[in-house]
Amino acid sequence: MGLTSKLEFVRDRLMEVYFWVLGMAPDPQFSECRKVVTKMFGLVTIIDDLYDVYGTLDEIQLFTDAIERLIC
Repeated sequence: MGLTSKLEFVRDRLMEVYFWVLGMAPDPQFSECRKVVTKMFGLVTIIDDLYDVYGTLDEIQLFTDAIERLIC
């Protein structure tokens, strides 16, 4: 996705996540599913790192409010 090169604080766990997803859906016909789920969990990891490592309390509150507006 290229975000790990732009955000230095983010863990690059793409291969780890892909192998985890490969264990969930090993059959060849699920290749597209593996790609989508890998990207999804990659974004979840980035958001987790944002909350745990990088963001201040005020920034995290703004980010949380923005996500809640998107979902609701």
